[in-house]
Amino acid sequence: MTNNQIMKKHLDLNVIGPLCAQGFTGKYPHFRRVKEGCIELISFQTNKLGGSFTAEVSAIFPDKENKNFVSVNILSVNDLTVWDTNERYRLKGMYDGWFYYRDLYFKYIFGFGKDYIHISEDAVDPAVPKGYKLVQRFNEDTAEMICKVVNKQLVNAFKWLREFEKCNL
Repeated sequence: MTNNQIMKKHLDLNVIGPLCAQGFTGKYPHFRRVKEGCIELISFQTNKLGGSFTAEVSAIFPDKENKNFVSVNILSVNDLTVWDTNERYRLKGMYDGWFYYRDLYFKYIFGFGKDYIHISEDAVDPAVPKGYKLVQRFNEDTAEMICKVVNKQLVNAFKWLREFEKCNL
């Protein structure tokens, strides 16, 4: 099984399954929950280089003049995503704003701050530049732990969402 498959399996079981049990519908990476006066949105974004993801939440209020809604070509509720909104809450990730599902190495670069690099699963340790230290070895346990952190951060995201809805309903 590849790292992508392992992470997707754990996300489906531990994050997406519980979201669907709470009334969210859709398929990865976009989910929505229709409530009275509001459509709540969650989208997962995979890094274009692979090996990491982040997630964002937002809401659209179809019965109001919607300053949060930026798209004009939406045909149905099923087409809505977080990326159709202006205001969003982004999960903080674990390292530099992202949840990595590869081996991850860290180095503090004076004047530039923290630098993280992730090594693909087919690379070997000699591919790591000098001075970088391993901070995460990816495996099934790591995938499980990432899901726990995502769920914990979703609690704060939903708190933000409730406040956002109060201000807009």
